[in-house]
Amino acid sequence: MAPTVVDRPTPTSPRFETVLAQVFAGLARADSEAELLAACGPFFHLVAPHRVELLDEAAAGLARWAPEVGEPRESVAALELPDLAWQQGPVFIADVAGDPRCDEAMRAALTAAGVAATAIVPLRCDAVDATLGAVRLDFAAARELGADERDTLEVIARGLAAFLAARRLVLRQRDGLRVLERERSALHAVLDHLPVGVFLAEAGTGKVLLVNHIGIEMLGRGVDPRARQDTYTELYQCMRIGTDEPMPTGDLPLVQALTTGEHRQGGMDILHPDGKRVTIEVAAAPIRDVDGNMFAAVATFSDVTERNRIDAERTAYRDELIETQARALAERSTPLVPLGDGVVAMPIVGSIDRERAHQVVETLLAGCAARQARVAILDVTGVPHADTAIASALLKAAAAVRLLGVEPILTGIRPEVARALVALDVDLKGLVTLSTLQEGILHAARGRRS
Repeated sequence: MAPTVVDRPTPTSPRFETVLAQVFAGLARADSEAELLAACGPFFHLVAPHRVELLDEAAAGLARWAPEVGEPRESVAALELPDLAWQQGPVFIADVAGDPRCDEAMRAALTAAGVAATAIVPLRCDAVDATLGAVRLDFAAARELGADERDTLEVIARGLAAFLAARRLVLRQRDGLRVLERERSALHAVLDHLPVGVFLAEAGTGKVLLVNHIGIEMLGRGVDPRARQDTYTELYQCMRIGTDEPMPTGDLPLVQALTTGEHRQGGMDILHPDGKRVTIEVAAAPIRDVDGNMFAAVATFSDVTERNRIDAERTAYRDELIETQARALAERSTPLVPLGDGVVAMPIVGSIDRERAHQVVETLLAGCAARQARVAILDVTGVPHADTAIASALLKAAAAVRLLGVEPILTGIRPEVARALVALDVDLKGLVTLSTLQEGILHAARGRRS
């Protein structure tokens, strides 16, 4: 069947100009693919297709237009015309039954769908250098479009492509903004739940961009709009640790990172508006873009006030323990001092327990034997009190040196120690006792002369 040719007005006629104006005005107002296709309705009414479809790059339907709402005809996708290569340019088939480009299977499928003629125009957008899909017009009867109608359809297709590209760009931007907003919310949530303070400053000025909740608590102040890198010390009351000396601006780790572009660390005291003082440790680092240009710097800081207090207490306790141990060691030492002419002296300082008593006897015996002593003086001036253990130790030491032929002398017994020994009923018979070490030495010297 020969195609029916219908005279149409030229694109330059007022009618076509009016139609194009209506179409593009509608495209500008459209907010979806369906509205974009519907905006082309004035032109579709002129050429009278029984169905129009807006297709994407994969020939899947995006939207449909029909002259009568609710038309029950089945959609025919451009995928059924793979050999026509519509992506390369417009395809116009005036008569499906007689067009050699339609093989028997294609002709049967189109005829079954009620398509006698079709026109497929790609949606080419030069702005994005891509083909975004196609607009397809199906006719129920053989129909050849005139040159003016084809030209007008191609103009409309270019408009559809431009507005479709713009819509997709807007949608991508909206999606991107939503993603950025989610990322921003997630970032703020993470920052506010970090166990450290975070302080973000702009490169070049030091303007405060962000301070998380913990940072506000530690600094005692939030984002001060007046803050610049040369005013940090004054605004945030930065002091050298343990002093009231203001921290020089150039010594602040964040300022150093902003000026050098390198990582910096340090510590300082911060004075809060309420007078509270906290000590913080700071680590600062530059933030760079993909080209390596620094656009900001970040400082993370921790409150170490309590830790420093505990460390100071621990240090004081350790020093006290060391001193106590040193005293105990000094007390437990039992040096044997040679006085010449066969006389040795052992000054005993501190308390005496079983272990030390054994040490006294061993040291005394070994020293007397090595030095061939004839007199051994046990000086107990440094013994704070007397008990059974001390008395037993003294008697054992005296008896031991006697076995070596050495005379034992006990010196330095203070009145309170003497009373304690008497109360303990200690028998000191046979043991020379003198009040001072000096008297013991004189006694030993007289014994040598005699």
